[in-house]
Amino acid sequence: MEMSSESTIRDIVSQYPQTRSVFDRYGLKGCGGPEGPSESVYFFARAHGVDLESLLSELKDAIANPSVLPSTERSTAADTIYRRFFKAAIITMLSAGGLWGAFLLLVIGTKEDFTSVSIFDVNAHGHAQIFGWVGLFVMGFAYQAFPRFKHTSLWKPKMALATFYMMLAGIILRVVGETFHTYSPMTSLAVVGGLIELSAITLFIINIVETYRRSGKPLEHYDYYVAVALCWFFAQSVLDIFHLYMTTTATTMEALLMQVATWQPPLRNFQVHGFALTMILGVSQRFFPGMFGLPEIRKRRSLLILITLTVAVFGEAMSTVALMKTGQVTFVGFMYASVILLAASIVALTRPWWSYLWGRQRKSDSEAETEQSDRSFKFFRAAYGWLYFSLGLLLFGPFYNFLMNQEFSHAFSGAVRHAITVGFVSLMIVGVSAKVVPILNGVDSRVLTRLWLPFALINTGCALRVSTQIITELYPSAYSVIGLSGAFEVAGFIIWGHELWKVMAMWKVISRSAKTTRLLAQIGPDDIVGSVVEAAPQLREIFARFGFTAISNPVLLRTVARATTIHRACMMQGVDESAFLQALNAALNVGPRLVQLTAQPTDHQ
Repeated sequence: MEMSSESTIRDIVSQYPQTRSVFDRYGLKGCGGPEGPSESVYFFARAHGVDLESLLSELKDAIANPSVLPSTERSTAADTIYRRFFKAAIITMLSAGGLWGAFLLLVIGTKEDFTSVSIFDVNAHGHAQIFGWVGLFVMGFAYQAFPRFKHTSLWKPKMALATFYMMLAGIILRVVGETFHTYSPMTSLAVVGGLIELSAITLFIINIVETYRRSGKPLEHYDYYVAVALCWFFAQSVLDIFHLYMTTTATTMEALLMQVATWQPPLRNFQVHGFALTMILGVSQRFFPGMFGLPEIRKRRSLLILITLTVAVFGEAMSTVALMKTGQVTFVGFMYASVILLAASIVALTRPWWSYLWGRQRKSDSEAETEQSDRSFKFFRAAYGWLYFSLGLLLFGPFYNFLMNQEFSHAFSGAVRHAITVGFVSLMIVGVSAKVVPILNGVDSRVLTRLWLPFALINTGCALRVSTQIITELYPSAYSVIGLSGAFEVAGFIIWGHELWKVMAMWKVISRSAKTTRLLAQIGPDDIVGSVVEAAPQLREIFARFGFTAISNPVLLRTVARATTIHRACMMQGVDESAFLQALNAALNVGPRLVQLTAQPTDHQ
């Protein structure tokens, strides 16, 4: 074959197995199945931070030297550990996280009162979202992607696996213990759960830091964002244990309310603006240029903004504590100044991406085409739109309270937080997973659903929640609608989670079918359409005779046909499977054929 930057990894490795070692050296290790993903060399070089010309030169050298042995590396625990974390994050979202939150919201809508549900239930739900939904996803992504950013391997895979079980146990103890804290042993169990989570987070940070150190690669500007985010991850875990103990042991309602008013806003600031936002901004600076060709943020600019962003988050949090402890209105000014600095930092950092996210500017026609055909890019557009909207609400907050003649609005504050946690953070999680998980599992995303339904449901639910929560202070009738918002969001996450789970499960089929070639003496219902046609081109006529005219399309032959079994194809076209197989085998009269089984069956669709 003639190799170029547009050649796919799968085509190259299938014909020249020795080239796999070159790709593995730059981070492919264990990804995409035995023959790698169906991504171009150009995309791989950009996504992995490799010089394209150097990569092509190394590949050509490997091809020209047949004596080079194929890579013997196989998927290890470090390569696949993300699946555990992602699946646990999905389960959390669809149980104690999003589903429970939707139920609580339904109760609030029915009783027309945000205080109609227990603060402990609300906090337990919030904890499941931060530690179980966001935390588990970040940990799984970090274990898989961060070592590849540095072209190295994870330092301690067994330690990483231990942190998974520790986090899982900690979240369960923590959520159940806080919910039923009125029973004597439950508070202690909740605190123990928090300590287990803290231990897991500490080991996770040590593993990532040591992985970076052993890689020998210099730190890039986005790595500093990751480092700061990890510090916030640790700090919020410590503060969470303190806040849990103080709220569950409060002896009076007055003491409980004072603890919540003083320490819960800083805790949420640490979690959302400190940990989640800083981590996403850091990863975005690595992810967007590599995956979509967006411009890189200059190092000096990025590091300066990281400083202002960190100061803003800390100032926003500590101003609240100082205000509650002293009663000095001066700290209101400090708090608002921190909010302005936060918004200005985010705008300054992401401004170079605006025309790429929402305009028509592109680096090249090929990148514009990639965006149009990519199913994840719409989630990133919407996510950053929600981020800016949440910042706008945050800046408008004091004016809203002034207009409403009140000191604080629980409804408005909750709407702001929901806009960033679901609108920004959760949509980024959905978008990143929709992009990387098919690649990691060797599934061509072009044969997957476009995810428009979950996109519409999640955004509709988030818009309903944010708007109606604020409107309830003016028109109580809005409570009748607010309960529906959670149902929309959960439905969207169920659809997305179901597909993501199926894609992660397909590695078994790919691994089993792509190990070796086999002799095709007889065609069966589980054989892959594309593989059969490639092995026995004379069978195209039989396919066409039974109505499979699309088999003549070379694009479909390389994509859909390589991802569909004969059984599935017959079901889709309403063809008699027995008669079709009989005709195929009758035409297969030139002896056994060698067939490379490299497709990805998509019966899950």
